[in-house]
Parts: sequence; C-alpha cells; structure tokens
Amino acid sequence: MKIFSWQRTLAIFSKEFKHILRDPFTLIMALILPLLIVLILGSSIEFNIKSIDLAYVDTDKTIAAQNLIQTFDSSGYFKSYEVENPDAIFDDIVAGRARVGIVVPPGFERDFFTNNNPEIQVLVDGTESSTMSSVSNYLNTINQSAVFKILDVPAQYKTQNPQFKIRYLFNPELNSRWFAVPGLAAVIIALVAIMLTTLTICREWERGSMEMLLSTPASRLDIILGKVAPYAILSFVGFVLVFVVARIVFGVPFVGDYWQLILGTWLFILGYLAIGLLISVSTKKQEVAIQYAAIIGLLPTVILSGFIFPIEYMSAGYRYVSSLFPARFYMDITRDQFLKGSLFVDIWWLYVVLALQAVIILVFCVFRFKRSLE
Repeated sequence: MKIFSWQRTLAIFSKEFKHILRDPFTLIMALILPLLIVLILGSSIEFNIKSIDLAYVDTDKTIAAQNLIQTFDSSGYFKSYEVENPDAIFDDIVAGRARVGIVVPPGFERDFFTNNNPEIQVLVDGTESSTMSSVSNYLNTINQSAVFKILDVPAQYKTQNPQFKIRYLFNPELNSRWFAVPGLAAVIIALVAIMLTTLTICREWERGSMEMLLSTPASRLDIILGKVAPYAILSFVGFVLVFVVARIVFGVPFVGDYWQLILGTWLFILGYLAIGLLISVSTKKQEVAIQYAAIIGLLPTVILSGFIFPIEYMSAGYRYVSSLFPARFYMDITRDQFLKGSLFVDIWWLYVVLALQAVIILVFCVFRFKRSLE
C-alpha cells in the first residue's frame, strides 16, 4: 500500500469538510468565536493607564499653580480634585480614592520666574507597580508641558533650555490597541486551531466513527492530512475575519507585505493544528484533551509568546521554553508586518523556525498515530 495517496487524502478531506458544514458548534468555534474574542478583548485591553485619580493641594493660589494643575487634567492621564491639606492626600491614597497626590508649595510662581527651581511634592501609590511606572513616565512629559503653559513658550526659554524631542517609531501615538490586536490574532488562531482539531478528532474516537476510517485502505499520512486540511482552511478564514476587524474596527495600520503575513499565518496554523492533532491521537478523550490543550497550547500562547510579557525580559529558562511554541515566533511576525514592515531577508529565520516546528510535530503525529484500536 502506498504511504501517501492524493485520492485517499481528498476523500478524507471531503468527508471531514461535509462533517464541519453539518456541525454548528464547529462553525461557531471557527468563525464566530474569533470575532467575539477580538471585539471584546480588543476593546478592553489597554496598556496605557488613563484617568488616574489625582488629589492636589494648592497652597500658592497663583495662575502658575493653576496652569500646572490644568496641564495634568488636559493630558488625559489624570483626573484631579482638590483637597484641603497634605494629610488629606495621604488619607485618600490610603483609602484608595487617589493614586497620586501633588502638593504645590507656597511661593511656587515666585520661585519659578526667578529660576529658583521650585520643587513640587508628588506622592504615588507604590502598591501598584503598573501605576507607579506609568506615572513616572507621564510626569516627565507633563513637566515640560507645564513649563510651556506657564511661560507661554517664550523664545528665550527655548534657547536657554534645550528640550529632548522624542519621536516614537511605528506607533507614534503609543496606541496600545495597535500593539495588542495584532498579538491577539495569534492567540485567537492558536485557540481556534488547537481546540477544533483536538475536540473533533477525539469526538470521533469516542463515537466509534474512527473505527470505520481505520478500516479503509487510507494510510496514516492520508488520514492526518485529510483531517488537518479542513481545519487549516477554517482557521485561516478566522484569521481573515480578525484581520478585517483589526483594520476596520480598531484602525490598526498595516505597512508590511500581505504575502509575508499570509505565509507566516499558514505556518503558524499548521503548527498548532499539529499540536491539537498530537493531543487527540495521544488522549482520545475530550475531557482529557481539553485539559492538555489548555496547558500545552493556550497558556503558553498567552504567557510565553510575548503577548503580555516581553520575551527579552524573561529569565533564560523561560525564554528557552517559549521557543518551543510557534506563537513565540508568529507574534514577532504579525506585529512586525502590521506596524514595522520588515523585509523577508530581515526576518526569514522566523519563518524557518515555524516551518521546522510544524514539520517536526506533524511527523511525530504520523508515527504516534496507530492504525489499530488498542
């Protein structure tokens, strides 16, 4: 018997595709679920902290002090309210009513215009590291904006005090959705691909329909390719829907090459379909397969792919573990092609790694898959 036959593979593909069209759950998982996830998470994920409650005490009562507070309000990062004394600021931070406190000292305006470098006390709630780091970054920008507002940007100030002009490449507005949504596409594809393959094939083992398939002349390679192909197409359709939502709904730019993104997506899909297939041929039980899919596929995709935590800041051990999963490399491809647009010669190694991972896992599935019922 031949190891591989296009005729047998197409027959299995046709059978599996008809089964998908008759199964509403599979279609919902492949087409509706990605749209729901990208719409909900894409709208809710926000790495830029805004509207931070800020309590302040203005003991100077001058126009310069008012302009300083107005600069904080107009930035959009803070939402200020006035309290009576510095002790009230401390009490509000302890009670959680404020995250930041500012005390404008007496003589602030006088010291400001006489170049005495007035000092402003800033109190930050240090129990939340995300707020603390964000506030530290915001203060540097707001400080310079306040100086311009108070001095009305005089020409002599610009000559005496040179300022840094910061330009953020690829995401000039630091829009967190531009960063999150392309990465979210990798998480959604991984979830759909691994769940579809795992649950569908395990369901056939439990219902006994796999016995009929094993009784045919189809080889192990025929069965695996015929099973994987329909879900690869469904997963890619899900990706196209996510791409459309990212561009139209969230306005994420795309500056790369479509063929590079499509190539990387297909390699990524094949890798996760292979992982799902490996889980299904190893467990043959839906309950067990779901647990393995969450542990092996979903959690590493979210935690160890760079979607939330940058890979370069992880310890060496976790970086090595993250390299075992295709999401680690596809995350770089999708974000690069959406925002940066690198040439293929610059990131070719990412595609090579994805291809090797997909081939290795598929080959292992072929040898793991047995044409027997024990």
